[in-house]
Amino acid sequence: MASKRVIVIGAGLAGLTAAYELVRAGFDVQVFEARERVGGRVQTVFLGAEQHGELGAEFVDDNHTALISYATQFNLKLEPAFEFPDDLCYDIDGNFFTQKTLLSQQQDSLNDVYQKLDQLFEQLADPAQTLAQWLTANSIDPFACKIVRQQSYGMYAADPEAIGVGFFAYSATSGDRNLRIRGGSIELATAFARFLGDRIHINTPVVRIQQQEQTVAVSIKTLQGQVEVFSDWIVVTIPWSVLRHLSIEVPLTQAQREAIAYLPYGVSVKTLLQYSNRFWQQSNFGLLVEDRPYQTIWESTLTQIGEAGILACTSSGTPSRNISGHSVEFAQQTVSALYQNAPKAIATATHDWAADPWSQGSYCYFAPRDLKSWRSDLPYSAFRVIFAGEHTAPIEYCGYMEGAIRSGQRATEQILTFAIT
Repeated sequence: MASKRVIVIGAGLAGLTAAYELVRAGFDVQVFEARERVGGRVQTVFLGAEQHGELGAEFVDDNHTALISYATQFNLKLEPAFEFPDDLCYDIDGNFFTQKTLLSQQQDSLNDVYQKLDQLFEQLADPAQTLAQWLTANSIDPFACKIVRQQSYGMYAADPEAIGVGFFAYSATSGDRNLRIRGGSIELATAFARFLGDRIHINTPVVRIQQQEQTVAVSIKTLQGQVEVFSDWIVVTIPWSVLRHLSIEVPLTQAQREAIAYLPYGVSVKTLLQYSNRFWQQSNFGLLVEDRPYQTIWESTLTQIGEAGILACTSSGTPSRNISGHSVEFAQQTVSALYQNAPKAIATATHDWAADPWSQGSYCYFAPRDLKSWRSDLPYSAFRVIFAGEHTAPIEYCGYMEGAIRSGQRATEQILTFAIT
């Protein structure tokens, strides 16, 4: 093999993983990132009292073996976040419930709906129904219906009126224990970036992808103007919500063009509130699901030292659009409604992923029948262009850092196979 040039578009975890593995395999790799930082939808922020929280990707399940393997490789430590279902709490219709205080009727109704969803998963079914339609058609108990609807927002950042019930059912495959990377999720991105060094070019958006006989090329924006860079392969890791606005002059199948054009992305606002003391610890909640504009709340500083503490609040789907521009105010109102003694936050941070030009959404979800129509035979390559990113990962890992990493590994394997043959 004479030439080994690879361009990677995007320095999120998918792009960083692919670049890392390709460099180790002896390839000449250049990574172009539109943002002024690496990490993509991983965004750790540091507030006061030497504490941090995540505005982006955060949790690692115990079955996320690819990420755990890299954490070991880079000497990163994993810390507990919470365990399911024991640490799961609900605030519904103004009433607070833990797993232990649920009424037997409420627990039975939840068991019933989860059993029905498990059956869909076991059958690999992808009905032509949204989650909302399925809940109505199956006459799900009102309490369980509210819980599941809120989980659609909290887990997939999608309205229950939009997400396919078949895709939602895959939530049953996640692990029972949630972990975090000590020091923040950015530690993993930084470890990759440290290895790659000046192969990463930040503030360098790609505007065109083009096939030229036996090579491929990208047009990038630089301070000196638009520049064309040639390569033997291109790994495209940016979300399709962004990719669909680029000029893609490569022969794609109809299924590829449709998926790139129409794959939906959830929308969410994530807000961090730091308080001088952890007044919420009396309630002993891990992950709180509620029926307010901010549908999920949890503590970010469970294993961090100090008296201060940080609550992470997420608002997703249509409700998140209603708080745009007032996210911190709404988050503080939500916490105050839960805790009458809540003081004013001493530090805050927030990010609207739908308004972010380089993500245009939080992470992908699938509408009814999309799993069947796109996933059954959708190739993740076109000529010498390879598609990666959490949206191309196995279904159970979509939306997770694990999915991004696995897709980067798969893209590397594809290129290695092509290079050998």
